[in-house]
Amino acid sequence: MPRYLIIPIIICTLSLSECRNNSNEHTIPDVRVNIDIDVNLPQYNNLNFIGGWVYLKGGYNGIIVHRSTVDVLAAYERQAPYLVEEGCRIDVDSNGVTCRDHCSGSEWLLFDGQLVKGPAPYPLKQYRSSFDGVRLSIRN
Repeated sequence: MPRYLIIPIIICTLSLSECRNNSNEHTIPDVRVNIDIDVNLPQYNNLNFIGGWVYLKGGYNGIIVHRSTVDVLAAYERQAPYLVEEGCRIDVDSNGVTCRDHCSGSEWLLFDGQLVKGPAPYPLKQYRSSFDGVRLSIRN
């Protein structure tokens, strides 16, 4: 193979692999999250019902906690994963099933954080959570 072709091939290969490696990464900055809540406290009463949700302080721009089943509570970052530099927050829709970024119009399911519609390239950023029936722990 001629030497003059080797360098362009290497550059193209590295460029393509770099794009592929970053395609599924969120652009939301990582911040420390270490939250424990007792779902029996009055301010978390909505979490005692399937489909219930609450907003929490923490994360990069707030956290949404959603109860999808009897045993599963999920914690999502409220910062929209699209145009992060604009600082748009995600709000839960009145139906309690979806949430929306009003800056871009993107919409996600609260049950799994997957994109339903809109230009956002990512699902919701989800934090690790564990639930023992009373205490919910949220970490990253």
